[in-house]
Amino acid sequence: MFDIDIKFNDICIKSIQEKDIHKLKKWFISQHMDLKYYIDFNDLYERFLEYYMSECEFFLEINKHQNLCGILKGRIEFKSKNMVWISCFCVNEDFIDKDEQKFILENILNYFCKSFGVSCFLTGVAQSEKNTIKILREINFKVIRVNKEFYTSYKNKEDLLILQKIN
Repeated sequence: MFDIDIKFNDICIKSIQEKDIHKLKKWFISQHMDLKYYIDFNDLYERFLEYYMSECEFFLEINKHQNLCGILKGRIEFKSKNMVWISCFCVNEDFIDKDEQKFILENILNYFCKSFGVSCFLTGVAQSEKNTIKILREINFKVIRVNKEFYTSYKNKEDLLILQKIN
């Protein structure tokens, strides 16, 4: 688990603690009532434990004016080329517009670059997440691979796009 605390403008990004899980669950449900791939509390808590028990995971809450407005989850890998995988970036678009989302992501990426020498950033995004893909492309992420029908449920089959930040 990485302990992260980043502040800029009116945004505070910090590591999620166990006491925050119920608040996070409540926020997550209020933001995603129409999710095709629902996450229940046990799944959320399991993801928290994965992060908490791992040296290389991060699970962050994004606050604006001290109100929870988003989350970011991922892991850092220290190899010949240090890299960060972002597994989840989710914000309340009523409070954080597209420009702020880009600004937040750029600040987080800069933090990892300066603090840990990370030079490679990757993420996976469902093909239907058009807004997220557009934001990532605007900060120089490019699609490098497509995993066909990665997401499946009884109603849906959807591709996963793997994107990498190109400097």
